Amino acid sequence: MRQLIVSFPDPHKEKVVTDLLEMIEGVEVARAPKPAKKAARTKAKLKLTPKEKKFMKELSGAFKEVDDHLAGKKKLKSAREFLNEL
Repeated sequence: MRQLIVSFPDPHKEKVVTDLLEMIEGVEVARAPKPAKKAARTKAKLKLTPKEKKFMKELSGAFKEVDDHLAGKKKLKSAREFLNEL
């Protein structure tokens, strides 16, 4: 037995093709199960320690600096300049 997998973006065309295939002797039409709908994401409130809050604040600040650099508003140090400071 051979299998053929066909995808239809238009449900009307799917019905037409499956009706035609079902009229052919020896052809069996099986539909794949519909994919499960993804659950809506909910924002969970996490209890952060003061240390974690500080880390999150610094991390978001770092991302803002990168965004500013990519937008041309700020020039970041090169790795060599950074290492020379150490």
